[in-house]
Amino acid sequence: MARRSPAAFPSLIDADFEEFGASGRRWDRPAIVALLAEVPPADVTIEAFTAAPLTGHVVLVTYRSIARAPGVPARHAWRSSVWVRRDGRWLIRFHQGTPAVAGEPVSR
Repeated sequence: MARRSPAAFPSLIDADFEEFGASGRRWDRPAIVALLAEVPPADVTIEAFTAAPLTGHVVLVTYRSIARAPGVPARHAWRSSVWVRRDGRWLIRFHQGTPAVAGEPVSR
């Protein structure tokens, strides 16, 4: 939902945000905000979503995503994010995407 509202998305990103993308590129907060403002949102399905508290203010989120956009093959990825609670708000601090095999079972 945040990707469809670019004006709201930056408010969810921690100042120290870092991403290791499936492309092998490393992103910081300014770079990812600029990229997401340029790229049209894809239709994304999420499977196998889990949220595991690491502390009272840190949560590890993992899931598998399938992104579909017109004229482009579907992209499957395993994703993990670390969210931190700061000043009463949950912010994404770290994110990583790893390509996944289409059709691979999502159960453990």
